[in-house]
Amino acid sequence: MIKKQINISTLSTRQLIAQCVFPRISAVQYYADKDYQQNIHQLVEEGIGGFCVFQGNMGIIKSMITVLQSISKIPLLFCADYEFGLPMRLENGTAFPHAMALGKTGKPKHTFNCSEAIAKEAKSIGVLWNLAPVCDINSNPNNPIINIRSFGDNIDVVKSHLAEYIKGHHSKKVLTCAKHFPGHGDTDKDSHSELPTLKHAQNRIYEMELKPFIHAIESGTKSIMVGHLAVPSLDESGTPASLSGKIISGILRNELNYEGLIVTDALDMKSLSKLYSEDEILIKAFLAGNDILLLPVNPKSALDILENYIENNPDLKQQLIESFQRILDAKEWCGLFNRKSEEMEISFFEHEKIALVAAYDALEIWGDEQLIPINEKYRIGGFAFLQTDDIDTPTSFFRILGQAIENDCDFGFIDKNIQENDLLALKFGIQNADIMLFAFFFKPSAYKSMTVPDEIINAYKTLSEGKKKIAILFGNPYLKDSIDANLIISPFSDSLPSIAATILKLSGRKMDFKD
Repeated sequence: MIKKQINISTLSTRQLIAQCVFPRISAVQYYADKDYQQNIHQLVEEGIGGFCVFQGNMGIIKSMITVLQSISKIPLLFCADYEFGLPMRLENGTAFPHAMALGKTGKPKHTFNCSEAIAKEAKSIGVLWNLAPVCDINSNPNNPIINIRSFGDNIDVVKSHLAEYIKGHHSKKVLTCAKHFPGHGDTDKDSHSELPTLKHAQNRIYEMELKPFIHAIESGTKSIMVGHLAVPSLDESGTPASLSGKIISGILRNELNYEGLIVTDALDMKSLSKLYSEDEILIKAFLAGNDILLLPVNPKSALDILENYIENNPDLKQQLIESFQRILDAKEWCGLFNRKSEEMEISFFEHEKIALVAAYDALEIWGDEQLIPINEKYRIGGFAFLQTDDIDTPTSFFRILGQAIENDCDFGFIDKNIQENDLLALKFGIQNADIMLFAFFFKPSAYKSMTVPDEIINAYKTLSEGKKKIAILFGNPYLKDSIDANLIISPFSDSLPSIAATILKLSGRKMDFKD
């Protein structure tokens, strides 16, 4: 075992610090840019603890990780945001329903099955730490960044599903990360762009927000991510939780007796950079009790800043050693000190089945169910309402729907830039449609608003006037209360299995396999 050969007393302060810093890494840029590749190799030589993976596909990620592990003295720990599967960050892998969809199934076994499959795929490429599950209770329908990433707005549902998610990952020796402590669910701002505030009294937070995290600890989660949000009832200074010693060391470490890894949310988010300098963010994050500093703006200067600070404050050395030891323990737990290569046998077809069965069980329907399956004699007009300029997912929905039904169909895409003359032309084009099918693609996304613009609401009213209408909410389910439709379907996800499950319901086709 390599771990036994690591003598902490022989390591410099900088080497100890390096294990606590996890920069971002792009596999695409790694293979396209020699200077970038050289910078990554220099960080590895410095003894960096690991990286957070973005971009690329399973093949090039695995190749890059293999190369970097071969040149690292201490095995690297690679992490990523694969909440609903590798496609959350990569070009391939199996997409599973979002967490809220899994919560809506009422069957935690679905969550275990999906979690186990995600862990298999992550492990097959060398990513042994998934920054999931989201343990926030989405008690605020206007939350712009949690929403369908949460298992739901019911504390018991969240607790039961997060436990199965943790169990599924741990069955494959992949680390989990409960986030975003102490609870990001009842906030109304996106912490990627500004600092949210959790305004509740301390007793309410202990009885609500903290309960899922306590359950995650009891379920053995290997790490907890602290969010960028102010919680005045826990720290009256208004310091973001991710930088607050009262919240991290005081509550999470000492009061809740959490012994695993504590990691910051991404340190390059504007909720912090608008308030603090780079030096302040790094030093406050370390002093607060975080073991891992995730995605610093400049990894090299992060090492410099922290080395200088701790060298001038030698009483902090023991805290650094304790964080270093927790990181080594986590690496040992997931098998990184066993250099034997392990080829994972993966049946992507089996994973797709697991995803589709869960997605189908998640569907919720309100209104006139006699409209489905859609009568083959009906002429259909269909429009996707877009949050962004990405039409890949909406295109997949209409393409697969067109293959599943034999109706005469006309489909189009509308965003907030729709002009009145174009809208009138579209209305003329669908004048003979018997049923209008409207798909809303609005979901939580960094720096993007989930609010449906007035231009789209106007387009919906104009195109649906006098027609039978079916609305599908591929994302934010709370739009249900503001949309007038004869039938509303909510898959609680826009992932491929949720799209496929919705089409099965619309077309009346049956799955040829069971849970």
